[in-house]
Amino acid sequence: MRDDEQNEESRDLLDLNEIMHGFGVDEWTNLGPLANPRNSGLLQVLVLIQGQRYILSERPAELLAPEHSSHHYAFRRHLASQGIPLAPLWLTPAGEPYLTIGEDAFELQEEIEGELFDSADTRERAWISAAGEMLGRIHQASRTYPGPQYRWPSEVQAGGLTQGWLNFARARAEQCEVYAIAAALSNLVEAWEAALPAAMMAIGTGRNLPEFHIHGDYSALNLRFTSRGVSQVLGLEASRWEKRLLEVAYGVCYFAGLEWWGESGITRPLVKRGLDPERTRLFLKSYSAVYPSVPGESALLVDALTLVAPIITANGPLEDIFYEGENPDEMLIEDALERLAWATTLPGWLTRVRRSFAEMW
Repeated sequence: MRDDEQNEESRDLLDLNEIMHGFGVDEWTNLGPLANPRNSGLLQVLVLIQGQRYILSERPAELLAPEHSSHHYAFRRHLASQGIPLAPLWLTPAGEPYLTIGEDAFELQEEIEGELFDSADTRERAWISAAGEMLGRIHQASRTYPGPQYRWPSEVQAGGLTQGWLNFARARAEQCEVYAIAAALSNLVEAWEAALPAAMMAIGTGRNLPEFHIHGDYSALNLRFTSRGVSQVLGLEASRWEKRLLEVAYGVCYFAGLEWWGESGITRPLVKRGLDPERTRLFLKSYSAVYPSVPGESALLVDALTLVAPIITANGPLEDIFYEGENPDEMLIEDALERLAWATTLPGWLTRVRRSFAEMW
């Protein structure tokens, strides 16, 4: 068994040597796998090159389409030129920002100083303000991007994703053998299906709403912080042409609705009902100082939150119920029901705070 483990390690090292040589790097030190709460099984290794630490990452296969890569790297270069803190990429000898070996592709990115967002940290409020300001800077920089519009297909835009999530939730309710969770999932679907049509219609009829390439996944996991604010922006792979209103709503929901447990990647509802108003105010005040809303836009903020919140809850506080295949008998039923209750009451709560949320932006 020991020989098998040593042989496996030797093969892994040979594979890494092949990758590093492909980047034109002959001398380097393997510092071990990178701790990443949402790694999804992809390779992520910390390496040392000439005294500087880099992160060697495998790119997801769905991000390798030529049109996607062309937009992603061009948009990334533009944002960096506008002062957005993005870690430099090590280019291949051919000048490419990623390396392809067979069907796999890899990036080699400089490691930048910074900490993961943690709701228990004493600097949390300052970091929320910094996150709002940084999103405003990204959006202002995006307005001058000279490249072509890169759009996602309609079925994977916000409305299509939300509908897909509701269909998935209904299927999970039908499959779940624990009656209490199945009933709670059914109630959740009914609550959101009642709220979504009006929200989608309101956004669809909004006039002169700013549109440009958004970050696409602006959450606490894709920012790093220091005492000076945001030190690094990550996760631009989902960038696409979209209404900025939707990304502002994503930011509010992530930073005022969820509690983040640092490197564990675990999220829970931040408060028992709805979103935290003070954190919402902090985020929007900092964003607005850089990029205020246009006439009529702030009145649609609750509609945008109604549209994006189901996607966020399915990939955050309810992730174990939807995706991890955990046996309900082994799940803490009371905790799961509490999180489901938060998600179910969210659309009604948002309706009650429509005016106050509009006044914050």
